Amino acid sequence: ACVASKSATILIKGPFTVPAEQVIDLTKLAPNTHVVLSGTVKFAKSTTIDGDGLALLNLGGAGITFDSDPANPGLLDGNGELYWDGKGGNGGVLKPKMFRSTTTANSLIKDFTVLNAPVRVFSIGGSDTVFENIKIDVSLGDTKGGHNTDGFDVSGNGITIQNSWVHNQDDCLAINKSTGKGVKFLNNVCIGGHGISISAKEGGIVENVLVKDCVVKQSTNAIRIKTLYKATSGHVSNVVYDNVSFEGITKIGLSIQQDYSNTGRTGNPISNMPITQVTFNNVTGTMAAGSNARSVDLMCAQGMCLDVQVTGLNIKAAAKNLPTVCKNVKPAGAGCP
Repeated sequence: ACVASKSATILIKGPFTVPAEQVIDLTKLAPNTHVVLSGTVKFAKSTTIDGDGLALLNLGGAGITFDSDPANPGLLDGNGELYWDGKGGNGGVLKPKMFRSTTTANSLIKDFTVLNAPVRVFSIGGSDTVFENIKIDVSLGDTKGGHNTDGFDVSGNGITIQNSWVHNQDDCLAINKSTGKGVKFLNNVCIGGHGISISAKEGGIVENVLVKDCVVKQSTNAIRIKTLYKATSGHVSNVVYDNVSFEGITKIGLSIQQDYSNTGRTGNPISNMPITQVTFNNVTGTMAAGSNARSVDLMCAQGMCLDVQVTGLNIKAAAKNLPTVCKNVKPAGAGCP
């Protein structure tokens, strides 16, 4: 369904199910429209909607508020278990993304739950938007084949995500590109996925990022900055991680990966994408016992990681954990050999 609003308020009142092959399109809202989600909205399984077009719910406009009915809290159910095949967006059945936003001009998206997204949950473009008090529950995917269920994929500017909770099977936060006002990720909890990531592809620019007061639990990674191993342009700069804690990490606690590829790490960091002005302050946590994990893995290309600062780092390794790796960068306080 496509909605072009002229009124000040739109009520999406559940319970109801959006039919197969249909989406909710709210991309042409009038400025300052208020959208209220009341009750549960389910999406029937589709076979023709993939991750490249519209998501199951699409939101755009200036000064938009999208929130929940206090008397009947909103829930979006993507019926992900009907799609999951362990392949995510890399193959298998076509899987739609859950929620795409391109809002601008001090928009606010808050106070609702997203359940069982087929694949990536929030795809965030636009600018100057706050995401507040959102619960993303894809925990069923842990045992039912959920994959690529990123919580928040960000390619916008001036984006703040705060006071939210994510249980998924991929990055809790993945910043693909962002300039200007950048991205703030504040007071969030991430469970079961791949942690908090900056993921810059060829030509990608990620600037001005603050990750503060966040917790990562039972995940493969805690903090990652990854750039494509053969990138020839783009950069990552002015990134601060402050007071981030984690527990039960099975692969890497604190990581810079300039040897990243979509099929896995190459072990050969040849990226020509500089990573500069990165601060890790008061990062603490514990690694999972019995895993072949590393507390710290800094794999930089020659001359590509500059002004990396580490203070207050306290990571408790576990039995069988691997030693710290620092290639082409050795910030004081990182425990580099």
